[in-house]
Order: sequence, then C-alpha cells, then structure tokens
Amino acid sequence: MQQVISERSLELINTTDLQEFSEAALRKLSEIFRRAPVAGLYENRLLMLALAQGGALHYENGETGLKDIDIWAFFSEGPPKPFPPRARWTVDFGPSKFGRHPDDIGFTGRRMDILGRSISAQLGEQPQKSVRRWLGGWSGSAVALRQKPMFAIFPETIRGLRI
Repeated sequence: MQQVISERSLELINTTDLQEFSEAALRKLSEIFRRAPVAGLYENRLLMLALAQGGALHYENGETGLKDIDIWAFFSEGPPKPFPPRARWTVDFGPSKFGRHPDDIGFTGRRMDILGRSISAQLGEQPQKSVRRWLGGWSGSAVALRQKPMFAIFPETIRGLRI
C-alpha cells in the first residue's frame, strides 16, 4: 500500500477504524504499564478510551480531515497517585488508508497521541457517565475537550457512542 502524505486525510473513519484505534492504544498502554510505575498502578482501572479533538470531529462530519489521532484514556481513580496528567505518549498508527502527515518524519502512518486521566467513578456506574461528569468540570483539559465531540472506542459495548 502506497502511503499518501497529506496534512489531513479525508478518508472516512468507520467502526472498524475505531476498533483498530482502540487496539493500537491498548497495546501502547500495556507497554506503558510495564515501564512507568505510576501509570502501572492503573493497569486494571481503565474505564474508557475515547477518540477526541479533530479526529472525533472528522468521524462525526466526514469533512474536517484527520491530522492525527487523539485518544484519551480514562481510569477510575483510587491509587495514591493520580494517573500522570501531563504525560502524552505517541504511537505510529502505521500504514493505513489515512496516510501520513508530512511533518511526522520517521512515521509510517498517522501519529496517535494517547493522554490519560484518573477520574471519579461510582461503583457499577457506566463509564460514559463518569467521563461526562468529568467533562462537566472546570479543568483546562475538560473545558478544551468539550469544545468538540468525543466518541468511545473502548469498551466494545459502547464503541461509537458519542460522549
């Protein structure tokens, strides 16, 4: 497959793509849990992965274009230290119909950025409810994220759900 190099891919994102985004993010998180002690405290506390920012807007309208793939991981708080809030991990999504951004030298595909937060979650509460409550807060990240749509990509039972 010849990779198209473009600022934004206009290829539509479908549910299979959401699954592939989820799988790539879960692989990276697994690596992070083994390597980073604080993040490792959250290995069994993942509530939801969500496609956010421009990628989510493109998934919704099919017109914005996909510059990069922004994935947010939400974890149930509980360990003595919060999930590292300033950490951002980058993944090469690899060859795909989305091509590659010209500034991502050394990448074979679109860049995927993974960010995470530990949030309050009630026992038995649906993950989307916990995330919506956090998005209603006044942290800089919550305020910025609620400016654009967000879609669940994990767990599978809510994949594609607008948050």
